Amino acid sequence: MPLRRVVVMEVEPPSVVRYLIGAAMMMLGVVLPVGYMMFRNKRVPSSSSYSKQT
Repeated sequence: MPLRRVVVMEVEPPSVVRYLIGAAMMMLGVVLPVGYMMFRNKRVPSSSSYSKQT
């Protein structure tokens, strides 16, 4: 299985640990971009951000 490479530990972690790791990665993947966009929108005026997008 190619996915087996991802697990570095010899012993597979319990399902709870794998679930927590997956949930943490998903949270980071979703929260970081959204928080970064919100942070930029708050710092930079909306007019300049809109001009950059178009």
